[in-house]
Amino acid sequence: MSIPRSFFDTRKLPAGPAWDLWHDQISVIFDSRPHKSIEDGFFASVDAWLVGEVGIGHIRGGGQRFDRSRKKIAKDAMDGYVLQFYLQGQSEGRVSGQTAKPGDLYLIDMAQALATTTTDHEQISFALPRRMLAPFLKMPDNCHELVIPGDQPLVTLLRDSMVSYTRNLDRMRAEDAEMALKPLVDLTAVAINSELSEEKAEAVNLMLTASIRRHIEANLLDPDLSAETVAASFGLSRRSLYRLFERFGGFQSYVYERRLRRAWDALRAADQRHLAIASIAESHGFANPENFTRAFRRLFGMTPREVRHLSVSDTERALAATPQAMWSQWVAKIGS
Repeated sequence: MSIPRSFFDTRKLPAGPAWDLWHDQISVIFDSRPHKSIEDGFFASVDAWLVGEVGIGHIRGGGQRFDRSRKKIAKDAMDGYVLQFYLQGQSEGRVSGQTAKPGDLYLIDMAQALATTTTDHEQISFALPRRMLAPFLKMPDNCHELVIPGDQPLVTLLRDSMVSYTRNLDRMRAEDAEMALKPLVDLTAVAINSELSEEKAEAVNLMLTASIRRHIEANLLDPDLSAETVAASFGLSRRSLYRLFERFGGFQSYVYERRLRRAWDALRAADQRHLAIASIAESHGFANPENFTRAFRRLFGMTPREVRHLSVSDTERALAATPQAMWSQWVAKIGS
């Protein structure tokens, strides 16, 4: 089953209607006012997904003042948290004085009043029910507008994981996306509590493994990629690295399979049809074409030559997004 998706973008509208449309949507959560005159330009876009009970958004917008009054809290009865990572711009609490800068973990308790000012910004937001996170926090009612610096290792790990998770949602099945949320929530609790309990250690290992896998993917065709170089990049011993990859059959087996799967993509790519199969094999770490063919057939049940002649399916074309605004309805129901 696919993940429900909503897309909202005012950038093709005149400034006045753009603001009216945005204000109508955001008012389910916050009262907002633009920093500058609407005639000087205003924009907002929200690319959003609903994973189980969690609303996830990649948000861009012009500078604004956001307020969430006790009256609004009483009216909508939302009971949850919003976790934010600013990728650009920042948010400053007009009462708390807390400033969330790019990379920082910023936590908002939707059951408490809020008054913030943002610059033009881009951010990732996760809105989740209180019951998903509060039981794991030391002080669940005393972390409103908490800002944890982005240079802390656990925050860096959480940020990288959440950004990667968001970027891959369109390629995930709904059930897989829901399963992947739990370690993210666990790691969030660890970062907020600023301590690593034994109960949460597995979540951190999962996130660390995910970061290493992204590193491997980015350097997959580098002939110098090895257990030694990867372990050094993450400050691990080779033994610790091997332990993390036991679930994949071992570090070398994991890299070996990933290179074969990348070779599959190369064989299917129209812009690489002029390359000889032996050249593709060599560029993917297989100096011996016969060994490449045997390994490839063992994994895929087909030879490289057979895969090269497969037609590219039209269903693999990118899905054109249709403007929608379901995201505001999703967020309004968080914790209800």
